[in-house]
Amino acid sequence: MGREPAWRVFSAEFNASREVIKAEEKKKPSYVVTPLGAKISRVFIVGVLTEAHNVNDEVITARVADHTGAFHIFAGKFTPRARQFLDSTAPPKFVAVVGKTNVYRPNEDTMYVSVVPEHIKIVDEVLRDYWMLDTAKKLKLRVEAMKEALSMEEPTVDKLIKLGFTPRIADGVVTAINLYGRINVETYVDMLKNALKHLLPEYREMGYEPPGVEEEEEPDDFVELETRILQIIDELNTGAGAEYSEILKAMPDVEPAKIDQILDSLKDRGEIYERGFGAYFRA
Repeated sequence: MGREPAWRVFSAEFNASREVIKAEEKKKPSYVVTPLGAKISRVFIVGVLTEAHNVNDEVITARVADHTGAFHIFAGKFTPRARQFLDSTAPPKFVAVVGKTNVYRPNEDTMYVSVVPEHIKIVDEVLRDYWMLDTAKKLKLRVEAMKEALSMEEPTVDKLIKLGFTPRIADGVVTAINLYGRINVETYVDMLKNALKHLLPEYREMGYEPPGVEEEEEPDDFVELETRILQIIDELNTGAGAEYSEILKAMPDVEPAKIDQILDSLKDRGEIYERGFGAYFRA
């Protein structure tokens, strides 16, 4: 079984999760389901490490903040490298974290989510802002899919796919509606606007325009761009994968949001896969 993809979501959406799909078989993942339809087993986050505390000799808890709130990090005896990193790193620092979801349910009505880090490292503000753009773009697609689904009398995965949404987004949105009912989508529109307004103005000057909330996606020459990205991944991969930031540098004429869309499409079709901190490999 292949490794689950690492979702990019803002902390406010992740922390609003109150539903879990539990694994029915051994070695199969369980999924935290957000109200907007992200079905998360693993997550990739970039933000500011604001605090870290030793609970005891084996456990450290920490907070990694984005512009919507903070992720709660839990490093225990089974994640010694992450625990050592958190113990030796003085906040504040920009960090990137790839980790698994963790759920604590003290009673039926209360659920807390956290992230158990598989990998964690110090990064810079540029990578944080790229993550913000990428995460905002993915949030925008789920917002649009949820709006379409809630306008239907009986939303289904097939109906959403016919409207152009990927199977993963369509399945997640329908699952969320079944679990949460009719949510207030405007909450997530406000979240998107709040996150985007914090992006550095220099990115607009460089041509990296953040996605709007209501604008329609323009059609792209996907075949040409997919071929180009696959060639770049082959050229950049010397054994450790093609780094996301290097792919962006190799395509300065293409908006990062378009590159992200094509990378997602290639991953959905199984032509590439992602490992660690945005390192891409040909399948």
